[in-house]
Amino acid sequence: MALKTTLSLKQTQRIALTPELRQSLNLLRLPMQDLLEHIHSEFLDNPLLKISEPSTGKHSTSAYDFALSSIAETITLGESIRRQLATLPLTPQIKEAAFYLTGDLSEDGFLETIPDETAAALEVSNACINAAIKAIQSCEPTGVGARNLTECLLLQMVEKGVDRETARGALEHIQLLLDGDWDTLSGLLDTPKDELIHLAALLPTLNPKPVTNQNTVQHPMVADVIVEDEKSRGLTVSLSKRYLPDLSIDTALLSSAKSDKASTEYIETQHARARNLIRAVQYRGETLLRIGRVIATQQYRFFIDGPDHLAPLTRAAIADHLSLHPSTVGRAIADKNIEFNGALYPLGFFLGSGLNKGASGHVSAYSVQRTIRRMIAREFNGAPLSDDAIVKELRANGVDIARRTVAKYRGCMNIPSSFVRRQIAATPPATRRSPGRKKYVNK
Repeated sequence: MALKTTLSLKQTQRIALTPELRQSLNLLRLPMQDLLEHIHSEFLDNPLLKISEPSTGKHSTSAYDFALSSIAETITLGESIRRQLATLPLTPQIKEAAFYLTGDLSEDGFLETIPDETAAALEVSNACINAAIKAIQSCEPTGVGARNLTECLLLQMVEKGVDRETARGALEHIQLLLDGDWDTLSGLLDTPKDELIHLAALLPTLNPKPVTNQNTVQHPMVADVIVEDEKSRGLTVSLSKRYLPDLSIDTALLSSAKSDKASTEYIETQHARARNLIRAVQYRGETLLRIGRVIATQQYRFFIDGPDHLAPLTRAAIADHLSLHPSTVGRAIADKNIEFNGALYPLGFFLGSGLNKGASGHVSAYSVQRTIRRMIAREFNGAPLSDDAIVKELRANGVDIARRTVAKYRGCMNIPSSFVRRQIAATPPATRRSPGRKKYVNK
């Protein structure tokens, strides 16, 4: 059969990000402090933008000014990366894509994005997105922008002087490296044994997470969403207006400036910028409010009956409920907080996978951790519960859990193993030394 070239039409649908939507998504990712800084910067550059104190403000000093005064002392991961990117010799298109991708960085510094989807959304090539990712990965701390653990370790090994291909091969056969099977690994990688031993010694010094609490600056927590228990009406959800100022356009200045033909182009540009900023801030608030309402509905028993009733809830489930993309939900919940009964909870606190609990459905990992903590708090001195005993008791109550999961949860709560707890109990109080862990108590 002869091949021939034909011309045909095909209609397809795809989502493309307009500049306005792109700005909305960028502002959605920002915590309150960064958002206020962005608004303040726009206010200084744009004569048409008006800022006024929220009508609900109750502070003798402007809440907006108070919030701004703390910004110079803090910096988020995204802002740190954007400042570093600004100094790199990147093309405008790659730099814009890299700035956008900083919104997909998790709190641990991993890049949660699908390059093909991002390229289609930004209407750029895959090569542009890959170059933007490499630009982010060239920033500090080393490992930031990695898509997975292997890539995170690879970036750190290369930064320490290891040849990239050697490091990649060693990570592909990491079990052989951990087992010290030098002969087999040397044959696979064509690498001298001494170099492999050096790599094995280097491995424990690497950080499994690109960003840790030790190399990030904690910014003050402020409420973005407020949940209140109004007995007669049930739970109500509202946006916090304590710090966010009211934004508007100076219509008087706009009218007078339009009469001057020489300034028409400039004033129209500033008008569009101010309008887009106001819409982006409104979109951020509406999205947070929608997510807050879903959380209040799905976690109703947590707010009414207490922490033991935290239910499993995933980012994908919220996205499906609100017809949003999961990455949009991820941007919205990052560094945002809910206020309830005077306490602040990160939005991410309410999200997490669950464990099977028989006919009653699922139970959240947080609730299981609290149960384990109480079980250990009740144990007799000298007869601590082993992980197997904890598994047995939890399964008797319908929780389908594995021993390694119990050990993982115990580690998350800084609770020593039963062996260590037995040694502590057997040591006389006068000579007892701290095991170097936080004290575990029933909370």
